[in-house]
Amino acid sequence: MTTIQYRDAEPEDFTVIVDLFVSNMNLSVFTTATDDEALRQLAIIFMAKDIHRATFMQVARCSDTLCGVIIGVAKNDTCRALAFDNKPLIAQAKETLRLSVQGRQVLSDLQVKDEISARRRDIDFDSELQFFCVDASYRRHRIGATLIQTFEDYLIAKGAAAYSLHTDSLCTYQYYDNNGYQRVDQYPSPLNLQIEHYTYVKKLS
Repeated sequence: MTTIQYRDAEPEDFTVIVDLFVSNMNLSVFTTATDDEALRQLAIIFMAKDIHRATFMQVARCSDTLCGVIIGVAKNDTCRALAFDNKPLIAQAKETLRLSVQGRQVLSDLQVKDEISARRRDIDFDSELQFFCVDASYRRHRIGATLIQTFEDYLIAKGAAAYSLHTDSLCTYQYYDNNGYQRVDQYPSPLNLQIEHYTYVKKLS
């Protein structure tokens, strides 16, 4: 029997969370670069930004392996989940990216992404699920369902009425279609017109 333990995230989890991001997410939705080191630096930037904003972070562990993570924000919670200075990590990652052709491609693609995002209408709800991932080797143990339920319980305790999330057609977006979420926006990726970006909202009871 697989025993899963859940706890609040700690700063020391950052490297493993980055590893989860790299190994379980299809990063072609964010960049045309394929170099492993460039993709890792991209993951560092994304996770450093998310964790810096987060008011809620939990991880799932099986034995000594961190196998799942959820990161979110409740807008009416002024307490950060972690005391986490992301500026040095982001600066170092960008400096590393500038040293290679593939790295500079990542930076260029991120700029395009930011420009597109700035022009789109903002989906403004109480809160946001920023990042949610369960390692492929540990799925079908209800880890994801447990993490999301814990996040929703936290949001309800904070008085949130709904939360939003962003995903894409390379992820298992069908989970959201089948679990009470409403798709409120979709648009093609600026890097690959075969990939769709989706925004979902879920109302909390």
